[in-house]
Amino acid sequence: MALYCACRFLDYQFVYWTSRAADLHYFLYTNLFPDLLDQHHTLVQEYYKSLTETLSALGYRGLQPTLSELQSHLHNRGPYAVLFSCAILPIFLADRNIVTEEKNFLKNEGIFNMSEEYKEIMKKLLPIFEEKGWL
Repeated sequence: MALYCACRFLDYQFVYWTSRAADLHYFLYTNLFPDLLDQHHTLVQEYYKSLTETLSALGYRGLQPTLSELQSHLHNRGPYAVLFSCAILPIFLADRNIVTEEKNFLKNEGIFNMSEEYKEIMKKLLPIFEEKGWL
C-alpha cells in the first residue's frame, strides 16, 4: 500500500513583498553551475516563456510583464545579484573540511575560508557586475 502526502513548501528566507527579479537573481546567482552563468539570458527567456504559458493555462487574465520589462527589472535590481553572490554563495560553496563550528561562525569568532570554486566563480562575476554598473 502506497502512502501519499500532500506537502506545501514555504520559503521564509526573505519574508517581504518584492520584485520577481529578486527571486530570479537569488536562483541564478546561488544555484547555477559556473558554466551556466554564460547562458543567463537564455535561462531568463525560458523562465519568461514558462511563466506566461503557465499563467495562460491557469486562465490568468491580469497584467503580465513583457520580456523586456522583466529584463529591465532584473537590470534595475542587479544589486541583489551582487548581494546574493557575495553573502550567500560563499556559504553554499564553503569547503566543508575547513568550516568552523556554527556557533563560533555566528559570533564572528570563526574563520570562514572561501573555497576555490567560489573564487573562480567570482572572478567571472565581478567583471560582469562592474560592466552592468551593479558595483
